[in-house]
Amino acid sequence: MCLRNGTDPALLYQLVYTGKDPLVLGVGLAAQRDVISFFRYEAADAFGTANPLAGGTSHVLAEGTSQAGNELKTFVHLGFNEDESGRTVMEGMNDYIAARQTPTNFRFAFPGGAGTLTEPGSEPVLWWEDYTDVQRSRPTAGMLDRCRATNTCPKIMETFGATEFWDLRMSPGLIGTRADLDIPLPSNVRRYYFPGTTHGGGGGGFNLNQNTAGGCVLQSNPNPEIDQQRALFVALTDWVVRGIDMPPSAYPTLAAGTLVPANKAAMGFPNIPAIPNDAPNGIVNSVNDYDFGSTFIYNDMSGVISREPPVVKQVIPTYVVKTNGDGNEVAGVPSILHQLPLGTYLGWNVTGSGFFKNQICAFTGGYVPFAQTLAQRLASGDPRPSIQERYTTVGNYYFAASVIAKRLVAQRFLLVEDAQRITSQALQQLTASGLLPLR
Repeated sequence: MCLRNGTDPALLYQLVYTGKDPLVLGVGLAAQRDVISFFRYEAADAFGTANPLAGGTSHVLAEGTSQAGNELKTFVHLGFNEDESGRTVMEGMNDYIAARQTPTNFRFAFPGGAGTLTEPGSEPVLWWEDYTDVQRSRPTAGMLDRCRATNTCPKIMETFGATEFWDLRMSPGLIGTRADLDIPLPSNVRRYYFPGTTHGGGGGGFNLNQNTAGGCVLQSNPNPEIDQQRALFVALTDWVVRGIDMPPSAYPTLAAGTLVPANKAAMGFPNIPAIPNDAPNGIVNSVNDYDFGSTFIYNDMSGVISREPPVVKQVIPTYVVKTNGDGNEVAGVPSILHQLPLGTYLGWNVTGSGFFKNQICAFTGGYVPFAQTLAQRLASGDPRPSIQERYTTVGNYYFAASVIAKRLVAQRFLLVEDAQRITSQALQQLTASGLLPLR
């Protein structure tokens, strides 16, 4: 559609219209189930066409990233990991950077979703173990209820980073809608948190400055997730195929004091001159409890939405991860770069202009580099120690990185080849940049 005089980027437009001819999109879950089951179990299809993988598949593992990970949660929650013959479809799955479920199984559904205003996704059950959602007046339920009833639950690895808390509404899945208890993990679920990362992780490397993310105020966050993710997927495969248990789950909790309200005081977040408008206060994308009407089945995110746009009934407490004096998060499975930081790595960023100016910036983590020298730090009023105060020489940094890499390999959070690549990269890039003296 178009407007005669164009649109104003400083305004937010709401379009309300009458839809027609909705598609039955939930059938896609059944199609996924049936295709995987065919390749997993059958010799041929109903027309006699041979299965090219017949007899060659012992296990099925799935990895869903972001919206695809939300879909895997919905797949299990609605009971599709049991095929029409009562067999398990997938033995293992990794829900990666997936904070919600996918809005698929209701009239006028729209698969995908990114946690934006009035968009369904956080309405259903968000926790693996049974939990009573008193805050939203919902009955006790968990995402594994249906597969438990049929003994078809997969082994599950859940991996995610900081932006999932800040912009994609992750915390109710860990601490419920009252934010008053750590919901326990079932025996078939492992959870790993990648602190201080953007959605999907950054590109890594050891350069001090980064490009500014499009539309955002702060530089893009380079803190990577892929290295931990690679090692953990190998561990998931070993768990599913060989029965070798994964490393212990590592994620923030209320009990450890590492999940806190999303404000500077609770987080212990420092006053960093380069961060505007008292952020991160007021930045988090909170979970809204929407009234979509009486014909919507909230716990399953199914049925019919009869109230559109929905009414916001209440705002659900949304928690984030505690930080240290540098503003860096203190829980989970940190990268080498996070443990030897060159700046503050954020799961959030600030929008630079338009209607959402000074609000959270589109699933994008930010980064604020440290000053290189003590003199630069004092001149800017930055409370964080400078690069040269922290590490002194390239040799010191490289040695510390090698020690951390060895520990991560022993913990099965890093592959040997990745440890060698990352430490070599640190030595090469820091030497080339002149950020630190060689020795």
